[in-house]
Amino acid sequence: MRVPVYPHITSGLLGGLLKPWDSTYRMQVWNGEVEERLKRNGERIIYVFWHNRLLPLITYYRRAYVPRFPGDRVDVLVSKSKAGELMSRILHRFRFGTVRGSSSRGGREAMLEMARRLRSGKDVAIIPDGPRGPCYVAKMGAVALARVSGSPILPVGVSAKPTVRFNSWDRFMLPIPFARIGIYFGEPLYVFKDDDLEEARLCLERVLMDVTRRVDEKLGVGIDY
Repeated sequence: MRVPVYPHITSGLLGGLLKPWDSTYRMQVWNGEVEERLKRNGERIIYVFWHNRLLPLITYYRRAYVPRFPGDRVDVLVSKSKAGELMSRILHRFRFGTVRGSSSRGGREAMLEMARRLRSGKDVAIIPDGPRGPCYVAKMGAVALARVSGSPILPVGVSAKPTVRFNSWDRFMLPIPFARIGIYFGEPLYVFKDDDLEEARLCLERVLMDVTRRVDEKLGVGIDY
């Protein structure tokens, strides 16, 4: 299934589908105490998750996150591409903030803005294999931001069953009505000033793949990685 990128039309279509479907989803969370602990300690969080898992995560935080942590919002790093404009519009429909930029366009300015928002008390999210892939290959942005800001990276494994898979580079997931949505939190990763960024990037990639496989196994989702 290929969805053409016409941001006004497509974001309205996806947003219109997700809102009524939202109440039909069945949520399951593993290791949720990790996120709870970071929140109780007053730490601002850098959430990371794979590009093709964004929509199930939106539905989870729309229903579960906001009531548990009232007033908190996550600001998501989104590319300046046409596909990024579409995703930005979808996120805004669900009242998430965005910062626009990527490794290829406006990356430095976007990272500075993400660091500023962390300092101001916001949580942020980075999709490490976006916006063009390769799928499940982490780029450097999240670990660089963690080193500069001192904030922990929280790896989030996300899955859903059943889903529609788009005909895109990452086989993007769209949960259908009454799907099960699974969230699996990994342990936080800290990147210190003396740490090697490439080693930190590889560690993030391994941990994020691990929590993704775990949640897929919990839901019985068979995916070729």
